[in-house]
Amino acid sequence: MNGKMRQIHDKDLENVEAALLRAAKRAREIAKQTHTPLVYYENGRVVKIFVEQDEDRQEN
Repeated sequence: MNGKMRQIHDKDLENVEAALLRAAKRAREIAKQTHTPLVYYENGRVVKIFVEQDEDRQEN
């Protein structure tokens, strides 16, 4: 894209970032409540963590 940002004129696409952030927050809540790992893709690999572990790491 030659280093230029395109402006989005689609109302649905304008709200995608906020929707993804809400979905991520809800996924963390559900994983914590059900004691299941949160699974995501980072740096070319699949990562599984328990939310309690992740929160402890962020506090330190």
